[in-house]
Amino acid sequence: MMDALQEKCDRKIEMLTKRHLERKLDLQKEQENRKLANADNERIDYFETVFNEKKQFIEDAINEAHNLDIDKLALHFNNISRDILILQKYLAASNIFLRGYDIKVYQQALQNLTNQARDLEDQLLPKKKFGFKNKKSKKANIENSINCLINGKGNKKLDEVDTCMIAKVNYLANSNGFSERINTNLALSKSEMLKKDIVLSKLSNCRVKLFGTPSTLHMNFLRDCFVFCGPVSTSIFAENCENCTFVIACQQLRLHSSKNVNIYLHVTSRAIMEDCNRIFIAPYNLEYDNIEEDFKESGLDRRINNWTSIDDFNWLKVDKKSPNWDVLEDAERIVEWSNFH
Repeated sequence: MMDALQEKCDRKIEMLTKRHLERKLDLQKEQENRKLANADNERIDYFETVFNEKKQFIEDAINEAHNLDIDKLALHFNNISRDILILQKYLAASNIFLRGYDIKVYQQALQNLTNQARDLEDQLLPKKKFGFKNKKSKKANIENSINCLINGKGNKKLDEVDTCMIAKVNYLANSNGFSERINTNLALSKSEMLKKDIVLSKLSNCRVKLFGTPSTLHMNFLRDCFVFCGPVSTSIFAENCENCTFVIACQQLRLHSSKNVNIYLHVTSRAIMEDCNRIFIAPYNLEYDNIEEDFKESGLDRRINNWTSIDDFNWLKVDKKSPNWDVLEDAERIVEWSNFH
């Protein structure tokens, strides 16, 4: 009898102990959930603060572009693109604790920034019209248009002239390059490039030698071409290029809508690519007489080369490298260019 009572008592104590432990565990779990919720709220608040600060910084930079000289705009818009990409990556890394609706709102804010920057860049940074043979006549036509604006209507004043048109005149006067050539070896001398904007357009199966220090280099619609360029003082823009090899040095590179391109690169800040694939990168290895002087004149530091720092606008995952570009294998690299140019 006593054994039965003792057994019943032991079972009751065991049941009470078990119930007590379950309640304790439930309480601990509830406390942990509250802590996690508070932590998520803190992270969301922190993210919102940082995002808005960065967004405001970029908006201020976009507005600042109105006050810059035309020769500083290319680098300025490069920096804006870089800052937008950094903010995109910050958003992508924070998706783990953000709500779906919030992610869409922030993504739309980033898209608005991108559109504002691109629209303003198109407005303030005139794009070269191709066809260099008629460069002087085009410049004269634009100057005549300005004169008509000034003199054609008696009430027009100089400060009412379209400032973008004036900027185009200055741009034409400070650019040089080649357009619509096939199966040709092309070259510019150092004096022809000094402080100039160089434009290469609609070239097919050409080899271009640019040994000197251009201000900027623009390349558009190049097919099966080799381009060898000394240090560019600011930026290189390349778009719509295919099956090409570029041996280039610059402060910043922007590559758009291109594929099957090998780039031997020296870049002191970063390279940015968008809508590109099968891009292969190797370190810059061009050598020619007086190249050290050209590096000094360009302001580029030859000791600093961030050739693997590639930001891909189409790939925002921070934990994995973009599949749209890769390092060119050592066995596939060309180490001596003297027979190519």
